[in-house]
Amino acid sequence: MPARTNPTPHSRSRQGRLVGGLLALGLLTAPVLAAPTASADSAVKPDGGSFSVSGAGFGHGHGMSQYGAYGAAKKGLSWKKILAFYYPGTQRATLPAGQRIHVWLTADDDDSLRVRPAAGLKVSDRDGHSLTLPAGGSYTSWRISRSGSGYRLAYRNASGTWKTRTTDLTASTWTFSTPAKAVQVVLPGGTKSYRGSVKLVKRGSGGRTVNTVTLEDYARSVVPSEMPTSWLANAVNAQAVAARSYAVYLRDVYHYTGYDICDTTACQVYGGMARENSGGDAAVKATAGVVLTYQDQPALTQFAASDGGATAKSNLPYLTAHPDPYDGVITSQAWHKTITAKSVAHAWPSVGTVKKLQVTKRDGSGRYGGRVTSIKIIGSKKSVTVSGGTFQSRFGMRSSLFKIS
Repeated sequence: MPARTNPTPHSRSRQGRLVGGLLALGLLTAPVLAAPTASADSAVKPDGGSFSVSGAGFGHGHGMSQYGAYGAAKKGLSWKKILAFYYPGTQRATLPAGQRIHVWLTADDDDSLRVRPAAGLKVSDRDGHSLTLPAGGSYTSWRISRSGSGYRLAYRNASGTWKTRTTDLTASTWTFSTPAKAVQVVLPGGTKSYRGSVKLVKRGSGGRTVNTVTLEDYARSVVPSEMPTSWLANAVNAQAVAARSYAVYLRDVYHYTGYDICDTTACQVYGGMARENSGGDAAVKATAGVVLTYQDQPALTQFAASDGGATAKSNLPYLTAHPDPYDGVITSQAWHKTITAKSVAHAWPSVGTVKKLQVTKRDGSGRYGGRVTSIKIIGSKKSVTVSGGTFQSRFGMRSSLFKIS
């Protein structure tokens, strides 16, 4: 990635990405936020039909601020000290080589798995049987799809017709692999190359495409997807450990059917080989196998673009609320937004004409008294109280750390 004056971490378009996304997918079952402190702001009337919102930060604020990591690196902190600051009480551990992770490729949503022909391409079942598939001009792609309780293998010929290929494979999970340990997967949006192998895991009458890859190769793709690798090396190294640790936590603590983690902003962005670059490779190599643990268990190393100057408290002992002097070192994380009273009424029509907005509770961490946990919409017909996260999401605000004036 080319250097920028004010580079921005990738995939920051969804606020509260790691918490909100995981809850939406059912990947987290325990509550994440601690109980809010009781505090309330004065009710605010619209001025000229609008409310002015001032805020700070970008994301949920739990764990590491990525801009903060960059600022800390600029101040001379090593990647080890950056991690200790954002995840206090955790310890570093080095995993044995050869760790693997199973990644759900969510874009492949047609209940089949298609790959490009390649030298030595093989399809195998889980019972130790395999079949080496021919390449050449007569074969443009190979496909695994469901057939009853098992699978069907087919190839697409030069004229675009699919032809079934009989096999002696069992009904256990089928996998595509190559001697080069990389496979080209045909997705609805185009072809992508993935290291390791790919399989079609049964899901009802259909299937889910899952990439089995070493943890280090997985991290090589995730790191450049989550942080600009043109940033200082200690920041990128910290990101590599956070990304690796987060994946291991999901793999070892939550046990999902056929996969460990997804490939989108709901988990961590993973785009296969196309996302890899030299900066990400260097960070993964410099921190090879290193993960954070707490009491000998994997740590949930959440991170977001910016905490706005203070981290948010979680019910996990190493995700604490404390001031962050590094978050604003590179660039100000303040933001402003204007919200019309009509747009609020459109979002909650039962209130009638919106007369006032009142922040009724904050979490106590950071400027303004902390992140908004509840806000009251006072209207001509009734008042409605919603969570700060709901209000933030409805109006596309960068974080729930804001005040209304």
